[in-house]
Amino acid sequence: MLHRKYLGALGAAAMSVALAACSNTATPTAAKPAASNSSSVSSPASSSPTPQAALLTRAQLTSALLSLPQMPAGWSTDSSASTGDKTFCDYRQPHKARIQVTRTFQKGGGLTATIATVGLRQYASAIDAAESFTAMEKALETCHQETYQGAVLKYSPMSVDKLGDRSLGVRIDSDGTTLLQQFTLDGPTLINVGTGGLTDAEADTAIKLLRDQVDRYEAAARK
Repeated sequence: MLHRKYLGALGAAAMSVALAACSNTATPTAAKPAASNSSSVSSPASSSPTPQAALLTRAQLTSALLSLPQMPAGWSTDSSASTGDKTFCDYRQPHKARIQVTRTFQKGGGLTATIATVGLRQYASAIDAAESFTAMEKALETCHQETYQGAVLKYSPMSVDKLGDRSLGVRIDSDGTTLLQQFTLDGPTLINVGTGGLTDAEADTAIKLLRDQVDRYEAAARK
């Protein structure tokens, strides 16, 4: 029950800004590079410009997600988690993602249970993705706590690697559970990686997974 409780909170709120994916696949085209903005919860833009990325189909994005063989030892896939349309403090998003794909993993059980989620949200253009990223930044400047489905979620800025065009990190604490959520803006796509647990949120794993997921996505989008 404990694992299911925090897994639900993570899937619905900590892994938020999740949008219903469009059923149509996009035709691969060149996307304009995103403009860079800064905020108190995001890392500065990388010193080297991000190469242009192509819009990928749903199948290509799904293939670009980290899979079980790329995970550290001890993890298994978890098909029970689901995403919704919950956003931080219910802020309004300026654009809807055209395609969204996610994959969730779990390790251990009981008090030591840990989950990890990776996701890719591709927008119609790099400009739409950048504006959506900025909206999330702005929301988190004032959104520090909310109650969702009876649970109090407390949000704190978290430092993250300087990857892609811009990155943002959020630590979520709820009922003794710590959740670490990281977002990277990379061309037309928002990349998210999160880990959570009651006794260990696995910060080192979250850092490694974000780097690996960004590398994997960029390899697919820049072929």
